Amino acid sequence: MQQNTSDVKKPFRGLRFKFAVIIGVLVTVLMVADAFVSIYVQTQQAEREALEKAEVLADEMRAAWDFIDMNQDVINRNEDGTFRTKTLVCAVAAKSISTLFTSGTDYTIRFTSETPRQKANAPDGFEQEAFDAFNADRSLESYWGVQIDAETGESVFRYVEPLEVTETCLECHGSPKGELDQYGYEKEGMQVGDIGGAMSITEPMDIYDTAISASVAQQVFMMLLMLAIACVSIYVLVNRIILRPIDKLSSAAERIEQGSFEGIHDIAPEGKTGPDELTEFARDFERMAHQLELLYTNLENEVTKQTDELKVLNDLLLYQKRELKLALDKISEEAAYKNEFFAIVSHELRTPLTSILAFARILQESTELDDKARSSIMEIESNATLLLNLVNNILTISKAEAHKNELLPEPVDYVDLIGFIRKSLEPLAANKDITFTTKAESDVPVSMADWEKLRRIVENLTDNAIKYTHRGGKVGVHVHFEENQSLNGSPGTIVIDVADDGMGIAEEDLADIFDLYKQAGQSANRRYRGTGLGLAVVKELTELHGGRVSVVSQRKHGSTFTVELPYVPVDEEEEDDEDSAC
Repeated sequence: MQQNTSDVKKPFRGLRFKFAVIIGVLVTVLMVADAFVSIYVQTQQAEREALEKAEVLADEMRAAWDFIDMNQDVINRNEDGTFRTKTLVCAVAAKSISTLFTSGTDYTIRFTSETPRQKANAPDGFEQEAFDAFNADRSLESYWGVQIDAETGESVFRYVEPLEVTETCLECHGSPKGELDQYGYEKEGMQVGDIGGAMSITEPMDIYDTAISASVAQQVFMMLLMLAIACVSIYVLVNRIILRPIDKLSSAAERIEQGSFEGIHDIAPEGKTGPDELTEFARDFERMAHQLELLYTNLENEVTKQTDELKVLNDLLLYQKRELKLALDKISEEAAYKNEFFAIVSHELRTPLTSILAFARILQESTELDDKARSSIMEIESNATLLLNLVNNILTISKAEAHKNELLPEPVDYVDLIGFIRKSLEPLAANKDITFTTKAESDVPVSMADWEKLRRIVENLTDNAIKYTHRGGKVGVHVHFEENQSLNGSPGTIVIDVADDGMGIAEEDLADIFDLYKQAGQSANRRYRGTGLGLAVVKELTELHGGRVSVVSQRKHGSTFTVELPYVPVDEEEEDDEDSAC
């Protein structure tokens, strides 16, 4: 399939645009970052300059304040030396000087107090923030910041400096609080060192903002100019240095695609100035094209040869596939016969074995037997129980392989279940002098499950525990209820633990202990008459209930098998049916 020439060249032509865009984006990012940094630096510089001006103004106003304060005695004495209070106090003088000083400018200097004697001297929001800061930190010498003027909407610099109470201030502002001073105002009860007020200075920031805007605009213009020059230069250079040689290679590739190798040896003629990367690439392309020409010449014959060989192999594969299908069909048929045979034999064996067990238990209850006869009957019961378990296991595995295992749920009382297991397997434990204990906690609820399959689960685990426990050992079955542990969304979990202090299981055998026909240490344990079905049946029936089984074991230190089953509450109708049946 041939490809359009314009489609081939489009990606190469796009390199110019891509390089220009990449450089443009990088320069733009740098430009924006530089603009932000410049604005930040110039703003900080403007605030520092405004702060210096405010501090100078504050020092001048404080000097005037201190001068009037220090000369109050001279101001208030007449020419004859008599003392007469005049209204030229430090506050009045400072306010008058500040008014004269700032007239005709956008600067404002005012004096404020948290307990003003005149409403006009009450602090605004920023000044109140300053008072709060001074009261919180008495070492703070000033409070300043930049804000937007509410009236003009322009940026202004605010500076506030505290005024502390001195000895001369106490005459008008000292104790006792509430007493009228010589000017008719109530005294505030202040003491030396208290913050009696503050000097507030406001400076316009428009001149700084204008300068910053002009500087940023100049920087942006220069950066845009550099960006335009860079993009044009990159566009031209990429076209001349990179794209033209690539176009030549592209044309040669198109000819090769069409099956023509004409002119492919003139892509990078000898004697060309260089070398550079593109020249080396062109020479490599020539060598590749030459090799391709040789391969193309012999390709058709090779393809024909390989096609013939592939046809032969394909015919052989089809033959083997047919043979394999016949073999699989035969195996499936034989497996079905095997499962059917096992099922029939198991069913036929269960009836006589059940009868043998029943008669053995009846004979044990007879009082006319001597010890030897009773021991023989117990041996009959023990071996019949083992054989019945084996038959049941074979039947379960056969059903599992035929996918015919299904649950017949009914209300199960675990106390009764464990009692039945104890009665069934106690003779096996007694034959080996094993201490066999069972316990079902009182809080274990009645749950819907398949009673017969649960019996098989616990019986197989307990039978295994007795089998692999030495004479005089211990085997225990314990059932408890985990209300806070959910299994598959159930309202609780019923846990059955079967523990022994027998031979245990090696760590390397734990991974496949639940597989069919597998036993821990098979070669060494054949004396225990195991078939490798018991634990596989336990796993099959446990998972059929939606549960899980696990084991913790250590060689020569015993094993603990744990079966976790979801608790399925019994319906009220089921309970009523069970009660009526009782």
